[in-house]
This record gives sequence, C-alpha cells and structure tokens, in this order.
Amino acid sequence: MNVVVLNGSPKNEKSNTLKITNAFLDGINSVKSTNVDIIHINKQNIKHCAGYYSCWKDTPGKCILKDDMEELIEIYINADLVIWSFPIFNFLMPSNLKAFLDRLLPTDYPYIEVSSEGSSSHAGRFDLSHQKHILISSCGYHNIKDNYEPLIKMFDMHHNKDYTKIICPQGDLLNQPHFSNRVNEYLGYVKISGIEYIKTGSFSEATKNKLEELLYPVEEFVKLANSSWDEAATAKVSIPTEPKDYSLQFIHQMAALYNPEFYEKDIVLEMYFTDLNKRYQLLIKKNKCTVLTEDFKEYTTRIETPFELWQDISAGKIDGSQAMMEKKYRIKGDLNNMFIMDTLFGDSEPTNTSKDSKKTNMMLLLFPFIVLWIGIPMDIFYGSIAGILVSALTLALTIKYKVTIYDKLSMISVTLLGVMGILSVNQIFIVCLSYLLFGGTWFGSTFTKIPLTAHYSVYSYGGEEAFENLLFMKTNKILTQAWGIVYIIAAIASYFLLNSSISNYTGLVNKIVPLIMGVFTVWFQKWYPIKVARG
Repeated sequence: MNVVVLNGSPKNEKSNTLKITNAFLDGINSVKSTNVDIIHINKQNIKHCAGYYSCWKDTPGKCILKDDMEELIEIYINADLVIWSFPIFNFLMPSNLKAFLDRLLPTDYPYIEVSSEGSSSHAGRFDLSHQKHILISSCGYHNIKDNYEPLIKMFDMHHNKDYTKIICPQGDLLNQPHFSNRVNEYLGYVKISGIEYIKTGSFSEATKNKLEELLYPVEEFVKLANSSWDEAATAKVSIPTEPKDYSLQFIHQMAALYNPEFYEKDIVLEMYFTDLNKRYQLLIKKNKCTVLTEDFKEYTTRIETPFELWQDISAGKIDGSQAMMEKKYRIKGDLNNMFIMDTLFGDSEPTNTSKDSKKTNMMLLLFPFIVLWIGIPMDIFYGSIAGILVSALTLALTIKYKVTIYDKLSMISVTLLGVMGILSVNQIFIVCLSYLLFGGTWFGSTFTKIPLTAHYSVYSYGGEEAFENLLFMKTNKILTQAWGIVYIIAAIASYFLLNSSISNYTGLVNKIVPLIMGVFTVWFQKWYPIKVARG
C-alpha cells in the first residue's frame, strides 16, 4: 500500500499537525505494511500555475513549467492513500500547498461535466478509483466553528465529499510539555482511528467523538493563547537593541495554565529570576490566578531561580527536585506548595488523593505489633492470641484502606510470632525477634525503590506523584533507615536487658526510645527539606 503524506506546514518536520499525522500512520502501520512517502512541500521547488493551459492543449497531461511537480504528480497518481497534512492559514491551506493543488491540473481533462445537481467539474485523466484521501489539519483557534468552513467546502468540492478528516483546533498545545498528558491521550485516539480506518475504511462513532473533543476548555485556552503574545506584537516594528525578556510572558502563561480544580488554599507564589533580577507574584485563589508585577503581597512560597533553569524544569527537560538538591535554585516559605505545582499549573489528572479513593494507613502496619508488645509481657499465651486476632481484624480493615506489602508483612510476622507464643517458645526470644523483624522490615525497605514511610506520608505531599520527587524520597529514606536501625538495636539491647538484673526496665526503655524517635521524625521531616530547599 502506497501512502503519500503531503506536509504543507512551513515548519516541515517540526509541524504540530505532522504529530497527528504520525500518530495516524502508527495506527495504520500496526495493522498493515505500508510504503510511506512524506513530502515536505515547503522543501520542494513548486512554481505557481501560470494559467497557460498547455497541459490541456499543447502537451496533454504534462505541464510546461520545469520544477519538481513532474515527479510529484507521478508519486501522487501512484498513491493508494493521500494524507493532506497542514495547519490552516487564513481559513485555508498554506499557499505552498495550494500551489501544489493548482499544479495538479494536468491530471484532469479540459472537458466540462455537469452533474445531476447542476454543478460542473473536469473528468480525471487518470484512473484514481483506488485512491483514498485523508485531511488532517490543526490550527491555533479554540474551535472549528467559523474557522474551517472555507477549507472543508473546498475539500468537499475537490473530492466530491469522498474523504475522511481529522481536525484539531488548539493545535499549538501539541508542542507544550505542560499538556503532555492530554496530548498523549488525544494522539492515542488518533492512532486508534488509523487502526480503524485501515480495517474498515472509516472511524467508529466513539473514536469520532473523542477526536472532536477540545484539548482544553475554551476560556482557559484563549487566556493561554493570548498570554503568549505581548504588547510588542501590536507595537511598531523596531530593531531590538538587547535580548528580549520573556519572563513576564512566561509568568502570564503560568497563570493561564492555572487549574482551579486542584485548589486547596490561597497561595502567594513569588518567582524571583536571579539572572534577570525580576520579581513576580502569582496570587492563587479558588477561581483565578492573578499576576502581580508591583504592590507585592507577603509571599507564601518564594522560588529563587535562573529564568532559563525554571523554563527547562517547567518543560520537563530537567527534574526539579534533582535541581533543587543540587542547589541550582532555592525555595523559601512553605515548601509543601512545591508538591502541587504540577497539578496547579498543568494538565495532570486527579490522583488517588480524592475522597473516594483508598489511602494507606500506617496503623495497619503498627497495630498488630503494638498489641503483641503489650500483650506478651503480661501473658504470653493470651498476648499471642490477641496479636493473631488483631492481625485478622487488620486484614478486614483492608476493605477501607489501601494495603502495602509492609502491612501484609506485619500481619504475617505477628501471626507467626503469636503461633510461637502459643507453642510456648521462649518469651525473651519472641520479643527480641519481633523487634528484629520490625526493624529489619523498615531498614530493608530502604533498598527498594520506595522506602516504607513514603507509602504512608505521600498523601500529605500531593499524592503518589510525590514518589517522583527526589527530596521527598530522600527524606523518607533517611527516616526509614533511622527507625530500622533503632529497632534492630532495640532487639539486641532487649536481649541483654531481659537477661540482666534490670530486666524490669526493658519495657520502659523501649517506650521512651520510640517517643524520642517520634519527636525527631516530626522535626527532621520539616528541617531537612527546608535546609535543602534553601540551598
């Protein structure tokens, strides 16, 4: 199957529309082997039709103009599928592609045919009955209405309405990293449309509906599009004497990207671009985000960063948490707001932090051990029974809470320790082993991708997206290691204490140490991230 893509975008390979076309081709090629020829019209030598009509009179089927069209017409005639891929310019196709279309005149006979409806056309010189056409187009407007009617009318007339189309307004979003989630979702449906087309020759209604959905709400898109221009766009043309400062434009784009759906509280986000000595504020309220360039408020969170670095972070070229740990930029004020930046200013989907989603609860991990530690010193048999029963009860609570591997290990460990207690295994051995298993689980988890405590604290830092934050992960790794080491030491210390003359103080020691660690944890999880963030 010969497929010809007529890429009419002046941007050639960097065309936004070509991204859609490539996704469509991916769908086709996943089903059927094709020979794809992508022709970048802007790179071809195509003169405008001179209207000599020599191709009809003097040299039938041949144009007297000498350029690349002679070869391109051959490619066009031999194509089984022609994909017209381009953005609209002033409601129609770009002029270079229109020149190509005009130069297809040699493929027609000069004789006029009148249809039953009274319209007129020229009969084709070549048998193109095998040929199908796809129109794929994008634009910078917010929707199709009052923008695509002239182009669609032209294609209806040229192809007698026998063609398939994919039209994507808001096409400028296709190259914006902030919208990668939505863009990838859309391109996924384009790929499906390619699969359906090669199988059935059309799209399903479900796929059509998905392709017709706007990439972004109209009001927000218009604000975003307008923010990409500044006053210079309407000013008199002048030769710049110094490099242009795009920082304010960037801040306005951030404000336009604000997603009220993820609002939690009022925030004054201050951006200070250290290399430009420019300061801006974003006032984040429930329904809007406002830019301040003067009369600044007291900030909630302040980001001090080189402008180019922040652009790269926003575009996903650089990991923001890694850059912060490398002290490339600094954060002052409430660091927690950094964990929701991607959701406040992007197209992120809601995470499992919603009210209807199950969350982890560390009590599922702790409660069986706590009952065992309290019960066994009082009575080894009944304490063991209590530990087993609580493990079973905890298992029932998994209906309400999200369960981690560590919750399961806790239930299994306490159940096995309880069985040992029922079988009258040495009490000191069971207690020390319980501390060793508990501490070993914590310490061992730090050698996995996600340390134990991160599973339970993640919902206080924007949901599971925090797992990608290196600072969050390192903080939890240090704390998890510390707790693991403490309980491993407690296992060893308890063995010697319980076999000494001061064995009665073992329980007191093992209660005081976790309290001290608890205080340390509260302090460290605030102090360490702030220390790193402030450089």
